[in-house]
Parts: sequence; C-alpha cells; structure tokens
Amino acid sequence: MEESSENEEIANEEEVSMPPVEIVVVAHNPDDWFGEVLTSLAVQNYLNLKVTILSTGPIEPIQQIADEYLPGSEVLEVNPNHGFGRNLNAVLARSEHPAFYLFCHHDVSLAPDAVRLMVEESLRSNAAIIGPKIVNWDRPNELLDVGYNMDKLGYPIGRVEMGELDQEQYDSVSEVFVVSTTATLVRADLFLALGGFDEAMGMVGEDVDLCWRAHLAGARVMVVPLAIARHREEIGDYQIGASKTLNRERHRLRAVLSNYGPFHSFRVIPQAFMWSLIQALSGIVSGNLSRFRTFLGSWAWNLTRPRSLLQRRREIRLLRQVSDSQIRSIQIRGLVPIKRLFTSTETNFFRTGTTRSRFGLFLDEIRNGPSRVSLTFLAAFTTIFLFGSRHLVTRTIPVVGDLVPFDLGVKEFFVVWYSGFWQSGIGYEGTSPTALGIVGTLGVLFWGCLGFLRLVMTLGMIPIGVLGVWFFLKPFSSSLIRTMGAAIYFAAPVSYHSLSNGSWDGLILFGCLPWALLFLGRASKSSPFGPVGGLVGASTYETDIFRETLTLGFLLGVVLSFSPVSIVTILATLVLLCVGSVVAGWPIGFSRMTLIFAMSCMLAAALNLPWILDNFVAEPSWTSIFGTRSNAGESINIFDALRLSADSAGNSIFGWGFPVLGVAPLLLARGERWAWAVRGWALYLGGVAAVWLGGMGYLPMVLPKAETLLVPSALGIAITAAMGVGALQRDLQTYRFGWRQLVPITTVVAFLLAVLPTLGSSFSGDWGMPDDQLNTVLTIQEENLGDGRVLWIGDDDVLAQSGQQFAGDFTVAVSSNLRSTFVDRWRPPNRQADHLLLESLNLAMQNGTSNLGRLLAPLGITDIVLVERSAPLPSKGLVFEIPESIKLALSRQLDLTKSEIAPGITRYENLSALGFAAFVDSGSTIGIEFREYAAESQNILAARLISVDKFGKSYEGLLPSDSELFLAFPFSDSWRASINGEDIQPQVSLDWATGFSYNQSGLVQLNYETDSKHLLVMALQSVLWVVALFGLLRALATARRVAQ
Repeated sequence: MEESSENEEIANEEEVSMPPVEIVVVAHNPDDWFGEVLTSLAVQNYLNLKVTILSTGPIEPIQQIADEYLPGSEVLEVNPNHGFGRNLNAVLARSEHPAFYLFCHHDVSLAPDAVRLMVEESLRSNAAIIGPKIVNWDRPNELLDVGYNMDKLGYPIGRVEMGELDQEQYDSVSEVFVVSTTATLVRADLFLALGGFDEAMGMVGEDVDLCWRAHLAGARVMVVPLAIARHREEIGDYQIGASKTLNRERHRLRAVLSNYGPFHSFRVIPQAFMWSLIQALSGIVSGNLSRFRTFLGSWAWNLTRPRSLLQRRREIRLLRQVSDSQIRSIQIRGLVPIKRLFTSTETNFFRTGTTRSRFGLFLDEIRNGPSRVSLTFLAAFTTIFLFGSRHLVTRTIPVVGDLVPFDLGVKEFFVVWYSGFWQSGIGYEGTSPTALGIVGTLGVLFWGCLGFLRLVMTLGMIPIGVLGVWFFLKPFSSSLIRTMGAAIYFAAPVSYHSLSNGSWDGLILFGCLPWALLFLGRASKSSPFGPVGGLVGASTYETDIFRETLTLGFLLGVVLSFSPVSIVTILATLVLLCVGSVVAGWPIGFSRMTLIFAMSCMLAAALNLPWILDNFVAEPSWTSIFGTRSNAGESINIFDALRLSADSAGNSIFGWGFPVLGVAPLLLARGERWAWAVRGWALYLGGVAAVWLGGMGYLPMVLPKAETLLVPSALGIAITAAMGVGALQRDLQTYRFGWRQLVPITTVVAFLLAVLPTLGSSFSGDWGMPDDQLNTVLTIQEENLGDGRVLWIGDDDVLAQSGQQFAGDFTVAVSSNLRSTFVDRWRPPNRQADHLLLESLNLAMQNGTSNLGRLLAPLGITDIVLVERSAPLPSKGLVFEIPESIKLALSRQLDLTKSEIAPGITRYENLSALGFAAFVDSGSTIGIEFREYAAESQNILAARLISVDKFGKSYEGLLPSDSELFLAFPFSDSWRASINGEDIQPQVSLDWATGFSYNQSGLVQLNYETDSKHLLVMALQSVLWVVALFGLLRALATARRVAQ
C-alpha cells in the first residue's frame, strides 16, 4: 500500500511539472485505422495530456470509437466546409488554454514518446512551433517529411526526396521555415497572439502562413526527428476537388501579399505576378489550360478582397518583431517551382495520394493524352495565323516581288504549257515550265478559283511547313515536343520576310523543307525513324524503298518545277545532316539515305525532263538556278542571321531567343534527342554561314535571298528547341541537382523572346506586306502600251520578271506588258537577241548612241521602266536606287520620252517602237544584219499588226504595197503567214528575227502552230506525272505502321 501510494505521488509530481498539452484532431469519416490513431495517443508517456476530437460529421460514430480506444477524450462537432485550419481555430473561443496545442491529422499515429520529446525540445530551445519526423504508415523506414524550406514567393520545398529511406540522416534537431500541420506542436500563447490560422485560407497552405507569421513574431520553428509520427496520407473529402490547386495558389499569394512589409512587397509582388504569368503561358503551350485558369482565379480572388488583405497586414504589423531582411536570410534562394517541376522531389504539400511525382504524372498526361496539347496548339496557331492574315484573306495578296498573280484561266494555263511558245523575254520556242501544268491541274481541283489557289500556294506555305514539322517530330512520342517545334517554326520570321519581300522561293522552301527532312529521316532509318542508333519511335512506318523514293521524288519534282534553287537547298540539308551526325558521333543510314535521295532526284528530273533539257542542260549556268540578283542591297550581317532576321532591323533582343532555345539540348539531351539536336544545330549554322559568306562576297556566285537561305536555320532551331523540351521531360531528372535546374526557366524566357514578335506582327493583319502594289500604278499606264514589250531595269529582288545581269549589280528583264504575270516569272534561255539587247544598252551607257529607242525597236520593246522600289509609296518595301549614270544615259536618248509614274518608278516611252509584229519598208529587215541596221540613223516606217488572241500567237493586218512583215520573235518555221489565202515562207530578219516577204497587197494572217513532236513530248510528260501520282497514292495506301 505504501509503495503504491508513493508511485502515485511521484506520478502526480511529474504531471504537475509537465506543461499541459491538448491534442486536437480533426476527424473526417475515418476508417478502421482510426482506432490505432487513438491508441497511439492513449499510450503516450506524457501524463499531462488532453485529447479533443473535432468531428466534421456526426458525433456518435466518433464518440463510440473514442470511448473504446481513448476514454475521457472530448468529441466536438465542426463544420466540414470550414477547412482544416478554421476548424482548429475553434480552440480560440475557450476561456482557458493549455501550455501547448498539438494539432494532428486524423491519420497520424504518434510514437509513445513523441509528445514528450517535442515538449522537452520546445522548453530547451525556446521554440514555439515543433514538428516531428513523419514517416510512411506502412513503411516506417520511408521518410515523408522532416520540415520544409521556403522561397521568397511562398513556395515550400521538402527536405527529403520522394521515397527516401530513413538512415538517421536527418536525426539532429534543426530549424526549418515550415512544419506541416500533419502533426504540429504550437505554444498556446503564440497561437493566441497570432490569432490562430488564417480562416480565409480554409484548407491547403494554412501551415505555411502560420509558420511565416511565427517567424515575424520572433519565434523559432524546429523539427525534432527523434519524435516520430506515422502518416497514412488519407485525404478527406474536404481536400479533394479541382479547386485544390487553385486554393493552393490563392493561399500562397495571400501569404505573400499579407506577410511582407511595404519595401519587400514592392520588390517581391511584381516578381510573383511575372512568375504566375509565365506558368500560365507555359500551361497554354503545353495544353494545360487549368494553369491559366489558376492564374486568373488566384489573382482575382486576392485582389477582390482588399479589405481583408489590409486588415491582415495591419494585424501582422502589430505583431512584427523581425524585419523582412532577416526573414529573407532564412528563406532559400532561387525559385522552388523550377526544382519541384523538373526533379523527382515531391512534398506533402502536393501529394495526391499516389506514389508518382507531380511532374511524372504531368509527363504521363502529356505522353498519353496528346489530344489536349494538340488541340490547344491547333487552336492557338489557327487563331494567331488567321488573325495575322485577315487582310490578306479578306482582300487579296499584293503583287510584290515574285508573288505574281495567276492571271490566266485553267484552260489557258494548259494552252500555254502545251504550246511551246513563250511570250516571256524576247520570245522563245521550247518547253514551258512544268509549273504551268501543275497550276492548271490544281486549278481544276479548285474549281477554277485561281485567286484562292494563289492564296493557298503563297500564304498557305506557312501552315503547310508548320504541319511538316509536326509530323517530323511525331515519332518522338511527345505532343509537347511536337508543339514546341511547330511553334518555333511558326514564330521564325523568315516566312514573314518572304511574304513582305515577295520571295516565292523562300515561301516554297519554308513549306516543303520540313517534309523533305521527314522523308530523309525515314530514308536514313535513324532513330526514332528507324533502328539505326536507337529505338524505333511511335507513328513510324515499315521501310519500303519504293514508297520512300516515290514520296520524296514526287515532292522534289513539284518543288523543282516552281523553285529550282530549293532543290539545291534540300541537297545542302542532306549534307548538313551527315555533318551533324559526324559531330554528334551518332550513326545515320548514310548509304540508304543517299541512294533514296539520288533516285528521288532522278524521278524529279524525269518529271521535269523536257523543261530541264531546254533550260538547264542546253545552257548550264549559276544564273539559271540562282537568278541574277546581287549583293548590292544586302544588309544582313551575321548577327541578323543568328536571330533569323532576313533584314537589318536593329539590335532587337527578341530574336536571340532562337539560338538560346537550342542550348538546352546540348546541355541536357541524351540518345537520339542529342543526335537530332546536333543535326538541328548543323542546319542552323549552315544557313547562317551561307548568309554570311554570300554577304561577304566570298563565293563565286550570288546566293538567293537571306529569307531563303535562313529557312534551313529556322527548321534546324525548331528541331533543336523541340529536342530541348524532350530533354527537360526525360533527361533532366537523370542529372543530380545543380546548375542544370536553371535551364527550364531560361528555356521559358527564350521561348517568350522568340514568339512574342510574331504575336505582335499579327496585329498588322497582313504580316507586313505592302498595301500598294506596282501592278496598280502600272495598269493605269497600260492602255497606252499597245502591242509590244517592256524592258525592266532594276534589282532582281524588286522585279517580278526574270532577266539577265546588267551594269554589274542590276537586272534587265523583258515582259509582254506592264503588269507582272505568272508566265513572266520564268525566263527562257539566252538567245542572240538577248546579247543584242545588252550590247545596245551598253552602247547607250558609253555615249555611243542617242537613239537607243531605234536599237531596241526590232526587239519589240516599246517601253523602258526603271524600278527602284518593290512597292510604291506610301507602302514600305525594298529600295534599290539605280545609279545616276543609267538614268543620265536614258535621258540623253532623243527617241525616248520620260514620265515619272510614281516615286522610284520611271517610264521611258520608245518613239521608234515597231511593236511585236509590224509591216516595214521592203528590204529594211530581211537579209539585213542587225549591226548594219544599227549603223543607219533613219527610222523604219512601220504599221503594226493587230493581235487577235491574248497569247500573242495570232495577228492580222492589211498589207500595204512595198512592205515586208517583221516579227520580233527568234526565227522559227512554226510561224505561218498567208496573204489572200496564199502561204508565205518565213525568212531570217536582222540576224535573229522572223520575217515574211511578199509582192502583193492584201489581208495578212499570221499564226503560230505548235510542232506535233512537241505535243507528243508534253503528252508523254503528262502521262509520267499521272503514273507517278497513282503509284504514290497506291504506295501510301498500303503503308503500314511499325508494330510497337
């Protein structure tokens, strides 16, 4: 008896010496494990203990469990909609309080000595908030929580990694910024002084705010790892829902807006807004639109509660004992979201009851659910593109540079293609460009709407190219990779420079190069298009050399017919791919790829064989491919090229986002992503080098426009940027935490720098194309032209017509009228008349004649037009001033009359003009050499014939006596002339032209008749196109995907 009474006295003394602790548990529909929770509280070796259970549901079931496992505990009912923190604030209404409150979740089992260890440490260290070491309920050797650090924006980050094992590495007592309310011991006087939890927050983030305010009050927050709590992570219904992420952001922002003083608020709040905006924009790009909704909802929720925020700030100002500078010294540096999103670290603040990390789940969502990302990008791309093209779609695409109108009907395109008769230049008899037949065929498919066809073949090249990048990146099995690549290619300014400058070569290459690269990738069988160097990706097809040759060959055939220079660029792309593979040290199926490309080129040449034989083989030269442009007006330096800018637009920082995006995969990527990133860099640097070499004049030939040369660069950087996103998804987590974790934020900033200029350009509605066009001002003058030719002088970049070099840096071209036409875009091979034209112009430049009009008259030239602008004022455009020496030489000519059509556009009318077909004095042209004609000063008396068709192939006129018929067309026996029904044989006039001599007067009819052999050749070419097309369709229809 005496011993029992003595033990009871000792226990009473210990109870008196131990400060009273009240454990408060919020219970929400607990399961069978709740009995184990209460048992752990009942066996605590801390005697001065009281337990209060706050039930969010009916009291009776909870009371029964409490009576069984923890008799004497108090059970109270609370509102389930109030949230965890607000329900705990119910203890504030009491008149008496213990020394400590221990707030616990309903799924936490405390070790028997946990309460005692935490209270002892609080008394020893004078700490106001204490947290235990929290481990997994079923696997106690797995750490869940040993406190949290926090950055300046209020983002907490755990000290342990997901799945980290407890090896006593965190068993020393340490100060932290936040302890979770999973189990939190709080000194009651501090809890009362702080006013408890912020009731506006409800659930999620209330522990961060409480600990932050405790630091401001001068209190210490610590973790006692020897005190252990097992946690089931059972989430109550009041925590579940689509609003959890939104609530987390709302409450984080509320803490930031409330807890900083005026000075730090001025510094930190703008940073918080910018980071939230970046997250919202990244959500739009990745297809996670909930991020954008969270951004709007979180900021709107806080800013629409100014009274509550101001009241909160006043309360915090009254309790503040520590400055913000001191608070910042215990916060971690940098931004937690970067570490949280792109590492495997996971915290209890963001657990969703699964063992997968948040970023891992996001990646699974991206990989397995591409529809949302794809549809988001499609919607954004379509909206921006249509918005930026609205004036071009609703009005018409201006005629500028190479963007000539489709001014013929469907039937007329076929007639010109089959006829072998060229009006372009000074006339030519031979095969017309295959492009005429293709446009005619497409015109049939477009039901004769050639204006809409022109829209598709110019403006439509941009979406066609973006779609090509999308399909090229499809085997990489990530919609985010495809989205990044397509977005960067869409944002590249080269296509918009091609539009504004009228470069059809640039537009065609922009649309077709991604598809050519796709077919080259399949031909190489390089991973992920095949097994070479890695695994085969998704959405790949079984190899078939016949199908791959047909596909690439047909594409090259179409490209060759419209833009021969693009074929050279595609060949350069093949070479750069191989160079990139060598640099990357990654295998590529070189032999197979080269073989398929060679056979494809042969197929493309066969499809265009008649035109190639007439225009390239007969007179091979660089100008037949690259044209006659010069570097006189080229102002592109290497820095402009690195920014993918095809004009000198100042030192804009925005364009530097493109090369910066390409750095990420070089730092992070592995496997095939590394290989394709290096290949992308090879394309990028190859295009930049071409612009630089061409601009410096180091090459023996003049290269195409910068916007054409930079298309491979744009494609290369788009692929590289896409590989960077793939590296962030798959490769970053393989590195240890360090400086590489800064790459994601750099990538986001670079992406914004790259795409924002395109978004800004879209507001013009025409992508910078001129509002006025040369055809408009020149059409007014055309009624005075008559039947003749126009000689154009200007830089090749501003002329729609193709021509030959003149005076070093300029081009002279000849067309059949003052308006730019589709046919005039192609120049026939040089003939004798072209040399006579240059001789005559050079003679005038050297003051050798004052009657240039008379020398040009036999060439059919009725007008000379000097063009110094690609578009008339007030529209902006390319400007290439013609030297005064040329203008003075033309002004000295007695038989040329000058008239200024518009600033930078000058017309000289030829008073000695003969026209295309004319009756001249007998003996003045037939049998006479051109130099003999030029030596005489007397003009030929002439009367023009009347054209009876729009193609210039039929003429009529009344024959005067003592006359002969002169035709300003290279000599051809395909011209048929008859007088009063009697046929007359053609003869050579002035060494080069066609003439007819007769001894009677009457009605003369002149017609061009196409040779039957030429018609047979064109028919065979048409059959070859049809066979190739049907073979391609059959091959594509039987293509099968590789089984995964």
